[in-house]
Amino acid sequence: MRRISMMFVLLLLAATAAEAQGATERPQWDLNLSAGLFEAQPEGRDSNYSYDDWYVEGRYAIGAGYYWTENLKTEIEFATTGEGSRYVQDFGTFAGTSQQYPFSYESFHRMQHTSVRAVWQFRENTWVHPYVNAGFVLENERRRDHVPAQYRFPVDPRTGQPAVIRPAFDSGKVTDYRGGVTVGGGAKFYMTPQTYINTGMQVTHAKPSTTVSLLAGFGIDF
Repeated sequence: MRRISMMFVLLLLAATAAEAQGATERPQWDLNLSAGLFEAQPEGRDSNYSYDDWYVEGRYAIGAGYYWTENLKTEIEFATTGEGSRYVQDFGTFAGTSQQYPFSYESFHRMQHTSVRAVWQFRENTWVHPYVNAGFVLENERRRDHVPAQYRFPVDPRTGQPAVIRPAFDSGKVTDYRGGVTVGGGAKFYMTPQTYINTGMQVTHAKPSTTVSLLAGFGIDF
């Protein structure tokens, strides 16, 4: 949170400097920060059943863009999320039998996205600029699983003690890298000729992972 606050302070200082210089030329660069709601359906599991496919977390991003024309821009964005979790169902067998017993465990995920996108900004209105974008994303997913001890309880507790189907287990952190595509759209609302508020939605797919982000942020043109 302290880093995000410092980034906003730096943007405000840069915006003040840009205002002092005046808008004599078309801006060539922009810099923006955003925060939002991130929803993800992470890597699927062929043998397991996830009854909580999607999880929700916060998303924080910083991006920079270069204007080729007044409407066309290339931008690079780095985004990271908090650690979210979902519950997955698996099956275990008791020693000496072939009968399977279901149990659930918690799977934790944290995402990072590095995106390169082409952005088309509609219209030349002074205050409102709708836009769409598309490009490529490199997804970095860090995940870990926590399985509590799983027991099979006797029908009559007086006849014996619970039997362990699977002992407690922590997988440790595993990192996956994959490439994919990203598309989105939104609108920039200018507060001054150089500073704006950005709102939008971004969708990524890096097989087999899918994410949806609703975001809002602040940026400057210079």
